Amino acid sequence: MKKIFLCIISILFLQNCSVFIPLRNLPSPDGQHIVGTDVIILEDKNRFETFTKETDDYRKIIVQIWYPATEPSDSIYPYLDYKDLKTPYIAKRLEVSEKIINRVNSIQANGYYKAKPKNNEFPVIIFSHGFGGNRIQNTANIESLASNGYVVFSIEHTYDSNITVFNDTTFAEFDSYLPDNVTTEEFYNTRIPQIKIRANDISFIIDKIISLKSQGHYIGRISNINSIGVFGHSFGGGTAAVSSFIDNRIDACIALDGWFEPIPPYIIDKGINIPFLYIGQLQQNWTSAPYNEVQLLSFHNNNQNDSFVIEVHNTKHMDYSDIPYLTKWGRLMGLSGKDAKNITLDLNNTITHFFDTYLKNNKKNWLKQFENNYTIIKKIRTK
Repeated sequence: MKKIFLCIISILFLQNCSVFIPLRNLPSPDGQHIVGTDVIILEDKNRFETFTKETDDYRKIIVQIWYPATEPSDSIYPYLDYKDLKTPYIAKRLEVSEKIINRVNSIQANGYYKAKPKNNEFPVIIFSHGFGGNRIQNTANIESLASNGYVVFSIEHTYDSNITVFNDTTFAEFDSYLPDNVTTEEFYNTRIPQIKIRANDISFIIDKIISLKSQGHYIGRISNINSIGVFGHSFGGGTAAVSSFIDNRIDACIALDGWFEPIPPYIIDKGINIPFLYIGQLQQNWTSAPYNEVQLLSFHNNNQNDSFVIEVHNTKHMDYSDIPYLTKWGRLMGLSGKDAKNITLDLNNTITHFFDTYLKNNKKNWLKQFENNYTIIKKIRTK
């Protein structure tokens, strides 16, 4: 699986060439609400951290929240935070100049830091990033959701993100490598526990939202805990599916080109009983995940609620993150398909309208953008 931050960096320059590729700011949110954002660090005292050897080390994660706000605050939260710490570390690890990494710092997001929230309850959405990715990788989708009346929690899965920096500037490095030539048994012995850790991160977030609500914290006050959706990209898409199986508080699930190979067989064989949408590249083109299609279609066929698999011609794995909007040069670098020019904005519409349909009981033609603008393969099962 490709590392998402490496992909972002790779589009900034052409190999053996000094020409820098221009980046765009994130799109303006398409909803009626101003977007506020905040960042919190949470520690789960009920789970030990299995990535470390310390016996008293508990699982700790960073969560960024986007929500509908009443008015802008005096600052927009940066797309890439802790840049002074992250930039040299990432540059050294990728063996590139810090100037290249600094180009990401020019990207401007739209979330106003600690802006005053609206005095209403909104459905909750939880996002899970891809393998080696981070919480910001789908910020365009997330800001769109928040502007349309959702409270969105994006998890940075510690030791599975490219780097996790806590507010005391301690950090956790990516520690989820697995050689390509491992046996099937070794693969599942590593990846199944890992995807369960990620899914448990999501359940932990739901627990914390409920706790914050009981404490009168503003994040809890605006969160409708009776209307919860999950979505994720790649490994995060698989994580969203596993979470939907193990946690009955989740009401709808979206996988963006989700990686289903690590999902335990018993979950594939039973499926889930909530609305499910998979949208991604043609499965036959995903050569680095040769068993993904079999896993995905088995899961889809075993689901007991509305279930949709939408394969989009001429798109690639990274088209389901911020990358195709940030630069038009992604196709030259082999990261983006020829039909992905407007896919970020079309995904914004599709994701929001899917959740509107199943979380707000506000039925929308959520597939219209892709039916009108792309060549797609549809597999649909309705309850």
